[in-house]
Amino acid sequence: MAIAPGCAREPKPAGKPPRVVVLGLDAGTWQLLDKYFARGILPNLARLRSQGASAVLNSIEPSSSPVIWTSIATGKVPDKHGITWFVRFPQGAGKPVPVDRRMRKTSAIWNMLSERGFDVAVVGWFVTWPAEAVNGRMISDIAHYGDVEEESFPPFYLRQLAPVEQSEAIRAMPSFMDFPYDARRANKHPAGQPPELDYLVYDRFIRAYTRDLFYLRATERILSEPPLPDVLFVYLRGTDDVQHGFWKFMDPEPFGDVPAEQVRQLGKVIENYWIWVDKRVGDILSRYKQDPLVLVASDHGAGPAVGQFAVEVPEYLHLSGSHRSDGILILNGPGVRKGARLEPASIMDVTPTLLHYLRLPVGEDMDGTVRTDFFEDSLAEREIERIKTYDKTDAAAAPGPAPMEPAVENKVLEHLRSLGYIE
Repeated sequence: MAIAPGCAREPKPAGKPPRVVVLGLDAGTWQLLDKYFARGILPNLARLRSQGASAVLNSIEPSSSPVIWTSIATGKVPDKHGITWFVRFPQGAGKPVPVDRRMRKTSAIWNMLSERGFDVAVVGWFVTWPAEAVNGRMISDIAHYGDVEEESFPPFYLRQLAPVEQSEAIRAMPSFMDFPYDARRANKHPAGQPPELDYLVYDRFIRAYTRDLFYLRATERILSEPPLPDVLFVYLRGTDDVQHGFWKFMDPEPFGDVPAEQVRQLGKVIENYWIWVDKRVGDILSRYKQDPLVLVASDHGAGPAVGQFAVEVPEYLHLSGSHRSDGILILNGPGVRKGARLEPASIMDVTPTLLHYLRLPVGEDMDGTVRTDFFEDSLAEREIERIKTYDKTDAAAAPGPAPMEPAVENKVLEHLRSLGYIE
């Protein structure tokens, strides 16, 4: 465990609470998961819900993942935390620049916990590059590109963990689809023209699988080095990627013109990706001998890209899934109500609720509330402690954002363009 300078200034609350595992699964939606649970194909996530408490997690518009995941981690609206889109447009730059952690203007929950002596591990969470000093370990959200400065804390923590090669995703492909993938056809499509299906598979599956597998391996390394962290944060984005790319093959009826052969070849990608993620959730939780508090959240939901949600830009017609405002929230573990289906929560409620569970005060400047209805008697009835703010008003200003290394920045921007988030 690495101790960041200046951390652990405040003592932990008396009586150590259970360990906590926070799983961020992008674009999780009850529309799909309830069907999968009923069929018994996602046993780990289904158990967490059936033996815990759950709700719809209401998101915000526009549904920009860096913005929402930062609100989840801070309990604050975008105007307060400072992350307002995927990119920024600095004067004189001539092109957009990806957002980065130095733009965040307020403390994230891992900062709050670090300063009170909790050992934290943060893996792949949106807008965590450059990695910051925490009481534990941080693997930033662009570490999967490899050879990135400040990719992790402690520095060089993951230098021996190589990026996942595309060849691994291609070898795994038969478990997700029955498609004769040809890498030679997976090139950029001409302007104004839809791409070959091979490009879709590269863009929406290969990139998703290689990224998620990298961060799962990073998580495995952290959990293999005792002691287990007090609080673990793991974020996986691939569930969103495959839903954007393969929705019409899974659900062809709203689209009306999906060839039957394509439905056969690609119609199970989303389902199989969730099965793969569910197994990895089971792997993570199997490391814990005593049940931790497990919190599963998504930044928003998903649905078919039709009607008001249809994709209009020709370059992005290969995307057939789009966002919806209703995501998922599950809590499971010691002190959590069992089998409770509760009223919708807000993305801003996650951090205050976790702080209360861990017997820490909630910031008065946070925009979320403590969802005590998720908890059993004594925990639900415990008085909510307050603190004015977790932000350090006397701290020196963070250095101004410097550019990423050009090769990495170009990869990030190219991926955002493929998603349709920037032109």
